[in-house]
Amino acid sequence: MALTPLSIGSARFRVGAWQGAADVAYLAVASAPATLAPWVLAEMRDRLHDHGYRAVVTAALGPRERDALIGAGFDVRSELATLSCDLGTEMPGLVNLRGRTRRGRRRDLDVVLQVDAGAFAPFWRLDADGIREARTATPSSRWRVNGGDEVRAYSITGRTRSQGYLQRLAVAARSQGRGLGALLVLDALMWLRRSGARTALVNTQPDNERAIRLYQRCGFSTAPDRLAVLYRDLT
Repeated sequence: MALTPLSIGSARFRVGAWQGAADVAYLAVASAPATLAPWVLAEMRDRLHDHGYRAVVTAALGPRERDALIGAGFDVRSELATLSCDLGTEMPGLVNLRGRTRRGRRRDLDVVLQVDAGAFAPFWRLDADGIREARTATPSSRWRVNGGDEVRAYSITGRTRSQGYLQRLAVAARSQGRGLGALLVLDALMWLRRSGARTALVNTQPDNERAIRLYQRCGFSTAPDRLAVLYRDLT
């Protein structure tokens, strides 16, 4: 899923092959919702079709981007609950932080991908290009894994100015319930706070109650708006 820029008028997109499928495009919107005029979206669909794609899956979109694309014939493939954490308030979980993390390294990638595949359903899994995209989606990022000899969990955190994002969190199925998820979430929040971020956002499937409870214990609150992943057939 190595992404390349696509510009149409004042609209900006990033496009690549979704999960390595040569005929399904992955589309990320990289400009304001106001740039997504109907003619822009029609031209975008034509260009994707001309490049051999038969369908397109979007990145998670906010309400205004979602509505613009639904008006252009896209359908909702899945929704994501969004949670927000105010980094300026006291977070009780930080005082209970136990364990150590370390920086993710290139040699960890194969095991990280195995952890990711075991933690997510096929639609949500990342390949190597997806990990790279998550790490480069923001100007500053942090890739961490649990300490010790065996990688059993990892996180990717990003920051754009004062806004932080917990981009990815995965714990191997056999290691869930042992505090590794909380360790990595709190590591991310502390890094964001030290870096000057004021809020942190994370999203997950609305029925992933275990993840939602984890985030809430670490100081997140559920936001009113959901994100949406959209799909459209281009044939």
